[in-house]
Amino acid sequence: MRLSITNMPRPASAVLSAFVLLVIAVVAACGSEPDEPADGKITVVTTTYPLTFMARRIGGNRVSVVQLIKSGVEVHDFEPVPSNVRTIASADIFFYNHLAFEPWALAAATASGSGSGGTAQSNAIQTVILESEGEDHGGKEVNDADFDPHVWLNPLRAQEQAERIAAALGTADPDGSLEYVRNSDGLEAELRGLDELIGRRLSDCALDTAVVSHLAYGHMAERYGFNQLGLAGPSPEFESGPSHIASVIRQIDELGIRYILQEPIASDRLAETVAAEAGVDILIMHPLAVRTVDEAKAGADYFSIMQENSEALAIALQCN
Repeated sequence: MRLSITNMPRPASAVLSAFVLLVIAVVAACGSEPDEPADGKITVVTTTYPLTFMARRIGGNRVSVVQLIKSGVEVHDFEPVPSNVRTIASADIFFYNHLAFEPWALAAATASGSGSGGTAQSNAIQTVILESEGEDHGGKEVNDADFDPHVWLNPLRAQEQAERIAAALGTADPDGSLEYVRNSDGLEAELRGLDELIGRRLSDCALDTAVVSHLAYGHMAERYGFNQLGLAGPSPEFESGPSHIASVIRQIDELGIRYILQEPIASDRLAETVAAEAGVDILIMHPLAVRTVDEAKAGADYFSIMQENSEALAIALQCN
């Protein structure tokens, strides 16, 4: 059985080119004005769940938040449609992570601003800022293929995102600035507490390497001192070839690894194949870009899912 296939996603240029047609479709569609919020709240549009969670926690009752990429949708498969652009056009602020993760974000904001009453690109706020733009945290040049945008898996990096969200909300709504600062301070205290909890849970482990379905956990690995061995690269769409999979299986045996950490939304076909070949089991490890449908219905939030992640890691790393 063939272990993997190479499934190259469309390059960012193709996504941006598609927006030329998208803008035409938006401008031509009815010419209707974006709906004004009836309750006077600041309208916030986000791309992913961590941004939604933080915007709601910080904004409280002063904001109305809409998430573009819905629960259960594989983030790497998302392509915006004209209705998404109209949603952005209705927003006071549009929060996204990074163009290496959402290459369509600024094009969507520009398209939305081309209509009457829409938000301009200046209202699009990038929340993932690298130490030196153009470099990742390891000092390598960033490109779409190897950039890991999942900074929220390190609570201290999530804290940086929260600070940028609070600042943007305060600029858009000066009357609410004190409330945003107060709420942000409370959230950041909880994030520091989560960081300490995870650090304690992973402080005494027999292994220092975890096998993951794709390399989404670099920021978490860097913070808590473990290595990630990926079946696929930063995007689950980039599956590795047979030689890499054979190497992973060999390392699983050599290191005494017992589990593969599989994300809950992307296909588990490759993980199931490798697990069967290596004689190991699968645990769920959540990259948390979006929640599953069941998690959203059950009210699972960033903190509860991160604690579940720490437990899965503790089992996989054989921690005491």
